[in-house]
Amino acid sequence: MSKRGERRKVLQSNYIKKGRGQGTGENYQPFIQAHDNKIASEGWLTRHKGWKTGRIHHTLSEHERKYLYYCEWLDGVSDIREQWPLLPLEKTIEIAEQLGIKHPHVDGNPVVMTTDFRLTLKIKEGSQDVIRTIKPREKLSDRTLELFEIERVYFTEHGIDWCIVTEDKIPHKLVKNVEWMANAKYLNNQSVVNEEVLWMLHDDLYEMFTRDTGQTSLINLCFRADNEFRLPKGTSLFILQHLLANKFWRTEMEEHIIRESEPLIVFQNKPIQKSNYLA
Repeated sequence: MSKRGERRKVLQSNYIKKGRGQGTGENYQPFIQAHDNKIASEGWLTRHKGWKTGRIHHTLSEHERKYLYYCEWLDGVSDIREQWPLLPLEKTIEIAEQLGIKHPHVDGNPVVMTTDFRLTLKIKEGSQDVIRTIKPREKLSDRTLELFEIERVYFTEHGIDWCIVTEDKIPHKLVKNVEWMANAKYLNNQSVVNEEVLWMLHDDLYEMFTRDTGQTSLINLCFRADNEFRLPKGTSLFILQHLLANKFWRTEMEEHIIRESEPLIVFQNKPIQKSNYLA
């Protein structure tokens, strides 16, 4: 075994010992993380504080990031575990040999395979896990499809639904809108708005937005609200994003991309209970 292969083997063994690829929800640790060295990421290493899990998610490509935002929005998804390892290594080696496919390796030494997302879905019977691997169509090379076949067989043997998600299966407008409001999901991402301020203002802000009926640009309407309620500049915009992200207010998320220079129609002012509101 080469020195590089030996280092890789030790590194992945340490990942397993440290609990990577294990746990659920906030306790899950991705097997591969954005700060790991020498990750082929196409320059798209990103960290995102999960809406569903409250932990930091690690995505390694643009399309993984977009799919993560999509899953964050879906009410039917209860847990998101990215960079899920196919363990034990011996199992994928066995499958690769059965299929006559060369197993992923470093200097000839097999390495642990990972898949992009293991999702937990809410179903009538309780919950169900599925696997989604993300890849644009132009990158579905013969070698990539070979590796995906190892994945498919592995998860089929485990009784878990598996499929490839290409770019045309990810709703572009919805994802852009979720990305626009992503940092406002949590109130502690800024220092002005707290639960009490939000509780006191959201009804008045909703009335102001609905009274406008989409005539004024979003940014101008937010500036007007900041002046009327004597708030620091940008506060109303943050509140709007926060209420949309938490689905207290709604807009047509899949119909158009939200642009601050254009009007925005909001609807459904869901009551906020001061006693049990969680940001």
